[in-house]
Amino acid sequence: MDISQLSEYGRVVHVLIGSGTRAEVEKAVERLAADGAWDLCGPLLIAASELGARVLVAKLLEAEMYPPLACAAAMRRQHKRAEVMTKKVAMARRVFRDLDTETDQKGVPDHIQAELDDLAATAEESREIADRREAERDACPVRALIINELSDRMLKSDAALDAMVSAVRASAFEDTRRSAALKIVTHPNALKRLQAAGRVDDLVAIALAARLDSAAETVAKLLTTNVDDIIAHKSRAALKLLLKHHPDAEVREKANEALR
Repeated sequence: MDISQLSEYGRVVHVLIGSGTRAEVEKAVERLAADGAWDLCGPLLIAASELGARVLVAKLLEAEMYPPLACAAAMRRQHKRAEVMTKKVAMARRVFRDLDTETDQKGVPDHIQAELDDLAATAEESREIADRREAERDACPVRALIINELSDRMLKSDAALDAMVSAVRASAFEDTRRSAALKIVTHPNALKRLQAAGRVDDLVAIALAARLDSAAETVAKLLTTNVDDIIAHKSRAALKLLLKHHPDAEVREKANEALR
């Protein structure tokens, strides 16, 4: 993307990411499409308001421009509402601040302060872990929309299928990775096209992201004709998949020997 586009399309950025009306959003998206400014659509789709994102998704699908959709499926977060501090929390924080500012009184004993510091560090670590888990569960309707729309198009479009595979492999969100993987696994046509193209790593990633034994077995059976190539390339992820999920004992034994 040429950085000068940010200045050229400044108003478009304001409208799509800000609080533009539907009419303003549709006009901004039409301008992007008319100018062929597709490189800017990826970053915009990641940050746009839900209204702006939905209008932009529709236009990208109409134009069969799938890379920006894959970017959003991988990186777009659901916009969170601002948290309101409750009265009790506010009072508690004020009490701790007051204690901290009482400099004219004797300080907290060192051993108690050390314990308090340890508790504070543990609490902070717990909050960070909780934040990461919440991010993994981040449910975004725009990402779901993108995956649903791409799944309809991937049966006839290799570019749409590539976008789906990119979502499986790159999305920062488990729900999106799994949704995309399950939609691919349930369409034999898509799986066979990936297998015919020799995209073993992509198929393994799909099997793992689906998080279903039945999906893993489906992919493992599909890779039967690729066993020799997998062994030759020493693809450990694929070999482990064959060892654990392939129904044929002979194939499992080959995979086991290759892993030794």
